[in-house]
Amino acid sequence: MFRKALVVSNLLAVCVVVAGSAYAQTVDEIVAKNLAAKGGVEKLKAVQTLRQTGSITLQGQVAQLMTVAKRPNLSRQEISIQGQTITMVFDGSKAFMLNPMVGPDPIEMPTEQVEMIKDQADIDGPLMDYKMKGSTVELVGVEDANGRKAFHLRVTRKGLPPTELFIDSQNYLDVKAVTTVPGSGTMELLFGDYRAVDGMMVPFSVKSSAAGMTISELKLDKVEFNVQLPGNTFKVK
Repeated sequence: MFRKALVVSNLLAVCVVVAGSAYAQTVDEIVAKNLAAKGGVEKLKAVQTLRQTGSITLQGQVAQLMTVAKRPNLSRQEISIQGQTITMVFDGSKAFMLNPMVGPDPIEMPTEQVEMIKDQADIDGPLMDYKMKGSTVELVGVEDANGRKAFHLRVTRKGLPPTELFIDSQNYLDVKAVTTVPGSGTMELLFGDYRAVDGMMVPFSVKSSAAGMTISELKLDKVEFNVQLPGNTFKVK
């Protein structure tokens, strides 16, 4: 009986140490492991351009999607559905949308959405050099996220609502992100189907939801780094 009690006691002690080690990690340690898991700072910073192609399901309809990005913060997104292509471009200062189902001319996006579009055009993501960007990252705790034990980080950036980012405590890849989208409320993103592309880990599946309802499901077919882009890529017409 004493031996059994001793074994149980030792197991409990090990569990406490393991659980404690998860909490003992600092924000910078978690961020460093996250960047390393994605491929490492050197490889990530070597990416100058990015092109992704795939499909996105919106309200039961499947559309083809193509997004491109270029440093420092240029982006273009095309969604093709029902024979029409909706284009959104960010040229580094202004964002425009061209929707032929609405009219022939591009529409400048409202100011409150521009900062978020600019942020999404950042190839590095919110954690790379976050201090240099003027952001703060806080470790909220360790929680369940989509069935995974994850570090809950709160990322606060200039001019944007905080983003709740959940990092898998085992592989240190992003599991979930929760943020506030102007005009849409709180949005939850679930990342999955990670694949290695040129030595970097990329989520090929992203599901978005709001108020407990699925909004879209993105499935990538191809991800390309450092591709040559035409000079007019980031012009709306």
